[in-house]
Amino acid sequence: MALPAVGSAISLSEIQTEYGGSNPISLSEYYSKGNAPGSGAITMSADFGGTSNAPPDPQTFTGAGTTNITIADNVRAVGVQVVGAGGGGASAGGMFFFAGGGGGAGGNIIAYFNVSGGETFSAVRGSGGSGGMNSGQQGGQGSQPGSAGASSSAKVGSTTVATGNGGGGGNIKSGNAGGSGGGTSNNGSAYNVTANTGNAGTGGAASMSTMVGGPGGASPVSSGGSGGTNTSGSAGSNGSGGGAAGSNMGLRSGGAGGAGYVKVTFYTSANPPADLSF
Repeated sequence: MALPAVGSAISLSEIQTEYGGSNPISLSEYYSKGNAPGSGAITMSADFGGTSNAPPDPQTFTGAGTTNITIADNVRAVGVQVVGAGGGGASAGGMFFFAGGGGGAGGNIIAYFNVSGGETFSAVRGSGGSGGMNSGQQGGQGSQPGSAGASSSAKVGSTTVATGNGGGGGNIKSGNAGGSGGGTSNNGSAYNVTANTGNAGTGGAASMSTMVGGPGGASPVSSGGSGGTNTSGSAGSNGSGGGAAGSNMGLRSGGAGGAGYVKVTFYTSANPPADLSF
């Protein structure tokens, strides 16, 4: 909670409650806190009125790309949630290549890492795998598997804290497996790590004249793309796999995998308790 506004009376105990410190209380403990200078005289109300030691709000980053932010001065640890990009679903071209497999979801990981204020945090989101396209020919010659998704990661400075690898692309032909789920990795200094392989995509199914492409694997933050029923598959999002196409006649494309996902939560103390979940 923020301290009373500028112009209000503020006690040393209120400052200690907000910013921490030891007893007996000394103003020198609070240089560079709030709006206080790094040395010299401190004016209680002017330098601490309306200030807060609360951490910044969590930030979520989606869509392929890299975003860099500067870590606030009062932050001592970050918790990251990372999902690799999903694989693309397979296409279908009829003539015994009726229903492809969905793309796999990216690997997902939660990790914590101690930091210092002023360091750079980078949220890197991989591109989703392309859905299988068609070469203009019927059957196996026209059908194509989906492509794998790219990895996503969270970095502090030049250190990669945690990585979620991309999911695999879906395979062609009815009954073939969907793409595999992505794995994970983390820096040795990360702690309270929870890592999971992404969900695999589902293989397609063909029954009489109904050809159903397999759905993409779901990520912790998004459902997988839907498999097409005699149609193209739909795209995944936020690390989920793209749905595969189903075709009883003609050429249908697979859905693209979803781009990666990164979320960061800030803490004002090092080694915070593990309180994050997808």
